[in-house]
Amino acid sequence: MLTYTKIVKGFLTTLFFMAIVHNAVADARLIMVTSEHCPYCQAWERDVGAVFNKSLYAAKLPLTRVEIGSKIPNNILLKEPVIGTPTFLIILSGQEIDRQRGYVDEEIFYWWLSEHMAK
Repeated sequence: MLTYTKIVKGFLTTLFFMAIVHNAVADARLIMVTSEHCPYCQAWERDVGAVFNKSLYAAKLPLTRVEIGSKIPNNILLKEPVIGTPTFLIILSGQEIDRQRGYVDEEIFYWWLSEHMAK
């Protein structure tokens, strides 16, 4: 038989785990290292960038664009320097967890993102 105490403990446990998941997602972001002279960056902007903020990924991985040679936002630890554009960095809790170099097409780009959203 369920008691009031068991129900409250179960509810509080659920809230605790929801807060952990929310904080992990809230602390995730996508950084695009770009260049105004890069034809692949321009293609990404045309194919994906124009609609990315309306995608289901944007809520979980807000996008920040950084011009190559500019400082990466504070408190972000990269695995290695970024040397080409476009480079897409998935950041979680201030650390790079993966990167994609270059851009082929939107299908491959979204496939790469979806692989990380499933984890």
